[in-house]
Amino acid sequence: MQSSPAEALMLLPEWARRLSARGGVEVRETLLGTWRRDGEEADRPIQLMLRHRAPSAQALLESGAMASEGEVTLDTVTLRVAGTRMVCWQTGRVEMELRSEEFLLVGGLHNMLWRGEPYRFRLETLKGAPVGDAILRLAPAPRAAEASPEPAAAP
Repeated sequence: MQSSPAEALMLLPEWARRLSARGGVEVRETLLGTWRRDGEEADRPIQLMLRHRAPSAQALLESGAMASEGEVTLDTVTLRVAGTRMVCWQTGRVEMELRSEEFLLVGGLHNMLWRGEPYRFRLETLKGAPVGDAILRLAPAPRAAEASPEPAAAP
C-alpha cells in the first residue's frame, strides 16, 4: 500500500503541520555541466544557479510545484531565468521549464532518488526552434570551512 504525500503530512505532529502550513519552502541548487549546439561537436560550459520556492511544505507535498528563478550562464553570457519545477512524488521525476530573454530550457531529472544521475535539458528559442542539449549535475556542496571562513585567531 502506498500513501500519498497528503497522508504523510497528516502523520506529522500538529505543531509541525501548523508550521508547514505557514512557512514557505525554499531550495537552492547549482548545476554545472556542458551543452552542445545542434550540429556541432564542441561541448560548451553551462551553469544554472536556481532558487525554487513553494508557499508551504503542505502545498509542495500536495502539488509538487515550485516557482523557480535564477541565472543560466552559457559560455560567458549570463541570463536571468524564471519558470517552474515540478516533482512527481510517485516516480521521483523532476521536471523544469525555465525561460530567459533568449532561450527556453526544458528538462529535468529522471529520478531524484538515483544519486549522481544528471539533469538533461533541451535548449530552444522562445519560438520553439531547437538550439541544443545540455547535461548538468549538482555542484558539490561547499565544505563548512569553505562556506563560512572564520578569521584566524591572533597569536
